[in-house]
Amino acid sequence: MKKFAKKTFVVTTIALVMSSGATAALAEDSSSPSTTVPTASTPKTISAERSAYRIALQAYNKAKVAIEKTFAEAMRTANATRRSAREAATTDAAKKAAREAFSAAIAAAQSARTSALTALGNPPVKPVKAGESNN
Repeated sequence: MKKFAKKTFVVTTIALVMSSGATAALAEDSSSPSTTVPTASTPKTISAERSAYRIALQAYNKAKVAIEKTFAEAMRTANATRRSAREAATTDAAKKAAREAFSAAIAAAQSARTSALTALGNPPVKPVKAGESNN
């Protein structure tokens, strides 16, 4: 039940990040027909854009930390399960089954983390002043 709750938390966090203001700001930039580089902002709006960027970046980083914590917890759980199964195993077949279960748990944890990071996407793009670049 804990795993389900953690996965639900990660998915909810990702959904919140994806629906944050950074997505709306990027959607506005995508309406320009010929460029993929963020357009330069006037000095009056750069402060508001930077505030929105900081909020979006904090949300992105929190979601990424949550994903990594979930992965680390899954790895600890898999390792603890492997240890207890290995100690209880008396035959070679039981030891092999414990190893295979551990390998499957590791693969599932890695797959879940990769999927969550892919769904999270790239970090938000920092706004730029007129005459500056994002490099």
